[in-house]
Amino acid sequence: MNIIISGGLGYVGGRLSKYLAANGHTVTALSRQANSLPGLVLPTGMTVAHPDVFAQNPDSLNVFDVFIHLAALNENDCVKYPEKAIDVNITQTWQWLDRAYKAGIKQFIYFSTAHVYGMPLQGYYDEESPTHPVHPYAITHKCAEDYVLSYRHEKGMNNLVLRLTNAFGGPAFPTADRWTLLVNDLCRSAIATGTMTLQTDGMQVRDFVCLQDVERAVNHLLLLNEHGNGIYNIGAGHATSIWDMALMVQNKAEAILQKTIQLTRKQAVSTTVPFELDISIQKFLQTSFRLSGKASNEIESTLRYFINHQ
Repeated sequence: MNIIISGGLGYVGGRLSKYLAANGHTVTALSRQANSLPGLVLPTGMTVAHPDVFAQNPDSLNVFDVFIHLAALNENDCVKYPEKAIDVNITQTWQWLDRAYKAGIKQFIYFSTAHVYGMPLQGYYDEESPTHPVHPYAITHKCAEDYVLSYRHEKGMNNLVLRLTNAFGGPAFPTADRWTLLVNDLCRSAIATGTMTLQTDGMQVRDFVCLQDVERAVNHLLLLNEHGNGIYNIGAGHATSIWDMALMVQNKAEAILQKTIQLTRKQAVSTTVPFELDISIQKFLQTSFRLSGKASNEIESTLRYFINHQ
């Protein structure tokens, strides 16, 4: 397939672009840094272009089979710049969606977030659960979801909304500016200082999904024709505490660096029983997909990224 990916050199987008190109697809990764990346090594089948090339000439999109949309303001910037969040996460999503439709692209895959279900995430959620977005990041993603699904139902596009949990793994390119994410932050701190510090007691739970499984999930979905309502939760299907994830990072870092890594937490461990979290991925598993990503491999790839980019 000929695939175009907005945010194609970002944290998730970079991994996805590289994986799809390596698996026989032709990939065009859109990045606003496209004209300032000398020496960036791309795999066979992958090219990089500035988004303005296609925004200014939408007819040039008609060579693509699928548009995968990942370009979005991150959760921190959504709070700092709420008007920009609306523009980037909602307006620009609709603009790309409409351009794709008018160019004859049959499928638009939108990366959303599991946080559209609410905040904090606790309890059970499947694709039929009510959504209660609270954070500007989740609110803007839910609004963009509605546009994507409206084009599915009203205009006949085979559009998908992927509600992603906490994805982690080594970045594919140095353009992946998501260093405040938990695993990335812990790995970078372990390499740079030999210490890791949690700001809480670490008893909060998250659904941490390997980027290896996210890559494979998208490739799998590209081959399916029937998608129900077009919404899938993409995650690991089980919760892990932040403390347990930090311990995994500590163990892997010590094994690689052959030295002790100090792990501390700023808050005493709470006596309150941690809440449970179950973001169901049963709908996706019913398409015959099986998870195979290894957390230890993704942690190691992240640590080695920071070793190589010190």
